[in-house]
Amino acid sequence: MAIYLEMPELDKEFPFRILVNDGDILTTPHWHREVELIYVTKGTIALGIDDVPYKLKEGEIAFIGGGLIHYVLASPGSERLVYQFDLTYFAAGNKGNLDLQKLFSELVPVSPQWEQYEEELFRGLLTKMNLESEKQELGYQFSLKSDLFQLITLLLREIPNQVKESKKINKLGTQDVLEKLDEIFNYVEAHYRETLTLQDIAEVSGYSSFYFTKFFKKNTGKTFLTFLNEYRIDKAKWLLINSDLPVSEIITQTGFESDKTFYRLFKNSMSMAPLEYRHAMKIE
Repeated sequence: MAIYLEMPELDKEFPFRILVNDGDILTTPHWHREVELIYVTKGTIALGIDDVPYKLKEGEIAFIGGGLIHYVLASPGSERLVYQFDLTYFAAGNKGNLDLQKLFSELVPVSPQWEQYEEELFRGLLTKMNLESEKQELGYQFSLKSDLFQLITLLLREIPNQVKESKKINKLGTQDVLEKLDEIFNYVEAHYRETLTLQDIAEVSGYSSFYFTKFFKKNTGKTFLTFLNEYRIDKAKWLLINSDLPVSEIITQTGFESDKTFYRLFKNSMSMAPLEYRHAMKIE
């Protein structure tokens, strides 16, 4: 079973990597503090970023800011390049103390909603970076570092901001906070099908219910109940896309004790009924 908090193993000296993924793949809802770009080089993918579903085809790009919950469902025969990097690498050069995590979380996340020239700029740069990484010719590390700084600059200057209501920004602080959140998310991952109370999760974390409530809200921007419901809805969306289970069975498997609550939360989240979502998101 996949964990909810993903912690990519990046080189501490240069926290950047490119992954080549092909074929159909299911990446369940998760988050990590690293920034991620997905460049679809063949086929199509469905993905969700911060609870918003998207579809991308060949040549299109998704940008996922650090701390945003996301998932990927790729079609058979598809191919993707996945770029991951840690923003802490840019701390020394950030003389203006820009809050890069906050700024990046506000960008329009998918290239079909960018200007055509913006998408072409990123395609060219991402392709160049992948070639440098593959060939590893003399000095390739310097070229990749230069390209990564150019990538950051393009993101800040060229990609438009989303027009939306103010949303939470995950306050990822010390390693202790990350480890405690990891512990909490792992417990939810293992027990979300069961009845979970605030007292249960507070005991697991080693906090009182009062302190846990403050800790969780401060570091995630939402209450535990809101988080748990959103997580269960994300799991339900996966089952709707990737199985033929009836909605009643999906409700049971995702831990909802009330059909009425499930339908209300799903409609509030996706602005459509579960079966409408299944039809819209199925990849042929």
